Amino acid sequence: MGAESQQGIPAKDGKGAPLLGDHEAAEVQTRFWRNWWTSLRLAVSMVGLLVSSVGNTVFFKKMTNSMPNYGFYLTQLPAVIYVPMFMALAGPPAFTKLHINLLPKYAVMAIFDGLSGTLMVLGGVHTGGTLQVMLGQAIIPVTMFMSAIMVGKRYHILQQTGAAIIVLGLILAKAASGSSDTDDIAIFNLIFFMGLIPNAMSSVYKELAFRKFDGDLNVNVMQFWVAFFQIFTNMVAMPIYTLDVLGPQKVPFNDMVQSTIGGNRCLLFREDQIVDQCGFAGERTCDHCEFAWTAVLGYLFFNASFNIFTMLVIKYGSAALCFLVSTLRMPLSAVAFSCPLIMGAHAVQPKTSDFVSLGVILSGLVTYRYGGQLQHRRQMQPSSTVPFRRSPSIWFSPSSWFSPTGESNGTRRRWKFMPMFAAGNLGLQPNFVLVPMLLRRATWSDRSDGAQTRWRAEVPES
Repeated sequence: MGAESQQGIPAKDGKGAPLLGDHEAAEVQTRFWRNWWTSLRLAVSMVGLLVSSVGNTVFFKKMTNSMPNYGFYLTQLPAVIYVPMFMALAGPPAFTKLHINLLPKYAVMAIFDGLSGTLMVLGGVHTGGTLQVMLGQAIIPVTMFMSAIMVGKRYHILQQTGAAIIVLGLILAKAASGSSDTDDIAIFNLIFFMGLIPNAMSSVYKELAFRKFDGDLNVNVMQFWVAFFQIFTNMVAMPIYTLDVLGPQKVPFNDMVQSTIGGNRCLLFREDQIVDQCGFAGERTCDHCEFAWTAVLGYLFFNASFNIFTMLVIKYGSAALCFLVSTLRMPLSAVAFSCPLIMGAHAVQPKTSDFVSLGVILSGLVTYRYGGQLQHRRQMQPSSTVPFRRSPSIWFSPSSWFSPTGESNGTRRRWKFMPMFAAGNLGLQPNFVLVPMLLRRATWSDRSDGAQTRWRAEVPES
């Protein structure tokens, strides 16, 4: 009887419980600590993502406050830094494993990302921090519109309702002068909003670009070439800074080189270049170069941290958690912009209308997210006529699906959403690209768990 108890046989009356041997107990304990460690890493990553996303938003505004006259310089700086960084991460494959036919696709991504960064930096000079946070939520209805046109995606009625509520909140924000920042200028608010359009198009295009590509794709190689082409995109976008509609912030084309030199002196030597005939109505904004280096380095640090923690949350959790953190960023950023300890002389106390607008937009975000969950459940039903395809552009967790081409020569192609760095813009939402990965048929030597393991994934390098 004692032997039977040691083997874990329950009592006949059903009240007993099987006992675990030393080996099973060790496995249970190991599993417990492994799950605990995974949960801890996920919690730390989510906190890091929340802090870095708020910091990215705040320091983006501090950067444009410190260097308001050097928009071209500020858009080029992150791209110039990311080029050698991703070249080092990619190594020789950046050139030896380059697929020439993919270069035009990289260039298109760079055009969207570069144009988005240019418009956001330029518009952010005279768009208050709280209003930037609220306008940034318009990325949802804009992305929905672009997805419907470019991909033909359909949305749940609650997603459409949520997007409409977000638009209503934005209208209330402007109608009631939703930002208390007296430096808000309507034309610059519009320019900042226009930056969302190429941002949304970039998100959608990254889901489409590689669907006909057969083979593995190194994500670091892709990010290197996108950043490389973005440098030239920013140069092509230089005429935007010469438009008369910018008023005193206009930079004549002949002065662009001098403006870049001035940006270097402002950042590296803390020398104010624009000190005369500035700061008053109808004049340019004065430089505040004394602490420009802290604002710029802070933005670069939080921008990189935002992207890194996005990858970690995806690894240990899901993209849905990333978007949950993005939702929490809005009210926390609004509080940060009102804090003199963080914003200094640029701190702005929000009015009642600010909180009303934030509340309306937040309710729209919640409605949109809930509608996305209902849409996901509908697509999972066997009787559904809507193809199952989750994607970040509609705020579902990244997943993958098999290629319609199916199996060929013992391999199968599968798609996976991979996080991607967003250089030079506000980082309104986690950035993903859809890349192919190959699966090969497992041999018997691979089959450590019997018939359950049929395919082995060859994950693309990242």
